[in-house]
Amino acid sequence: MRHKHNELSVAFNDSSQNAPAMHFFKAKHIIENSMVFKFLKKMPKGGALHLHALGSVSPEWIIKNITYLPGLKKCINRANAPVLTFRPNAEPHMCKFDYTDVNDERKSENAEEYDKKLAAAFNLFTPTPEKDYPTINTVWGRFVQMFYGLWDALHYLPAAKAFYWRLLEELYEDNIMYAELRVELFRLYTENGRLDREQSILQLWEVTEQFKKEHPDFMGVRLIYTVLRGSKPEELQEYYSRLKNYTTRQPDKLVGFDMVGPEDSDLRLLSFADNLIELSDKTKFFFHAGETNSYGGTDLNLVDAILLNTTRIGLGYALPKHPVLMKIVKEREIPVEVCPISNQVLHLVNDLRNHPGAILLANNIPMVISNDAPAFWGVQGLSYDYYYTIMSLASNKAGLSTLKQLVFNSIKYSALPEEEKKTAEKNLEKQWNQFIDNILKDTEFNISK
Repeated sequence: MRHKHNELSVAFNDSSQNAPAMHFFKAKHIIENSMVFKFLKKMPKGGALHLHALGSVSPEWIIKNITYLPGLKKCINRANAPVLTFRPNAEPHMCKFDYTDVNDERKSENAEEYDKKLAAAFNLFTPTPEKDYPTINTVWGRFVQMFYGLWDALHYLPAAKAFYWRLLEELYEDNIMYAELRVELFRLYTENGRLDREQSILQLWEVTEQFKKEHPDFMGVRLIYTVLRGSKPEELQEYYSRLKNYTTRQPDKLVGFDMVGPEDSDLRLLSFADNLIELSDKTKFFFHAGETNSYGGTDLNLVDAILLNTTRIGLGYALPKHPVLMKIVKEREIPVEVCPISNQVLHLVNDLRNHPGAILLANNIPMVISNDAPAFWGVQGLSYDYYYTIMSLASNKAGLSTLKQLVFNSIKYSALPEEEKKTAEKNLEKQWNQFIDNILKDTEFNISK
């Protein structure tokens, strides 16, 4: 608490150091020098429950590893964004020009500058966010293009396995023991063709099992199957069929379903209700809902999600505008997956002290802290989101007990089976107690018992 109060005092007296009130892109270097942040880096964090797999590995690592593999091609699409693929006969991605070989292109230029430029294409970070992203549509446009640009390359089997291992490493390095990844039911490919979807899942599951062998305190991952809200009706029927099939055959791997994409420009969940009701006895729902500043429009996805018996609410930014829904969420213990930095970067809030998560905390609404697509704003893990949670969303008087509750919520509200959940809670309690012992002995923090 002493370090928190010291930093808040400095911030109050010097606006140039007021990281809790600043845009993350301008505050990142201040945060990284913060004693509170250093404390949070060491803190065990339980699980990351709202995490898009494609946005979870740092772009610098992707550039230095994936883009140096032989056979990678690149084109520029009509949105002037790069699209990467390893397919021998690359399918057109609305490209303006033919594909070029990335390694040949790199050799013809300054390699270091080439890599920096390519990495920047998959990172929203900018020192001037107010200039580069003047509207929500501008930033969402770039955000979506980054997913499209990486999608095909990261489904090439050798790239996928290396990427997935690194994803687990970046979680583990930030003291995260478990994750629920939002993914599509993908088909990986090689030079010789495509794997079927079940083989594709099993390939990545082998990576997970090997990682767990090498890191016995890591509890593993579960998958939440996602589809785009803007998909065509015939595509959605196929997706629903796949979901029924795989939740029956792979219940230990695939734990739920979500619909993703910018809520303001897509259909409400209500539009898909007939099919979703049919699916409800086959799987759990983890719906994105209320990721908007709308009031009486897009935010009504919250009503739909609750009526469809969602297990958790993804982002839930608009929830405090609906006191009746807040009451229901509290009574039914439907946790909200709060992602502070994502909400700021994607233009919902400027000053995170005004984030509605503060209202959720103050009203004891069930919630977990997560990070959405951290690689796309240049960070790893959950520490940065926890920084804003305790420094911006929480009361100035909130400290270790608040952090501990949020961390343990991430296991309590996970989709782990009950026996695994009990094991995870016991392991987390041991990690937490060891963390406290280590902090008390650490002279850098100078905390007395």
